[in-house]
Amino acid sequence: METITWTDFEKVELRIGTIIDVQDFPEARKPAYKLTIDFGEEIGIRKSSAQITRLYTRDTLLGKQVLAVVNFAPKQVGPFMSECLVTGFHRDDGAVVLAAPDAPIPNGTKLL
Repeated sequence: METITWTDFEKVELRIGTIIDVQDFPEARKPAYKLTIDFGEEIGIRKSSAQITRLYTRDTLLGKQVLAVVNFAPKQVGPFMSECLVTGFHRDDGAVVLAAPDAPIPNGTKLL
């Protein structure tokens, strides 16, 4: 494991957002969704591709708050431009469990 400084960590903008739209992403190499996430007034709406179809349905994702990195450069994922990175944890079976707050938090709140 590489050690980083506090200054390195402060550069990462980890923010809470609420998923406001979920679409299937049939063009993706691995099963994925296209997510539209509201990060509040300061950051606005961002889109992300997420390979989270094993544990989540479109219905369970809609309205869910998630933790995402919002200051990575946009990344082209097939025909889709991903504008943030939704965070999660890989289980032993390969499924991804989303990193999410256990109580409501205002959209755009930064992880400290």
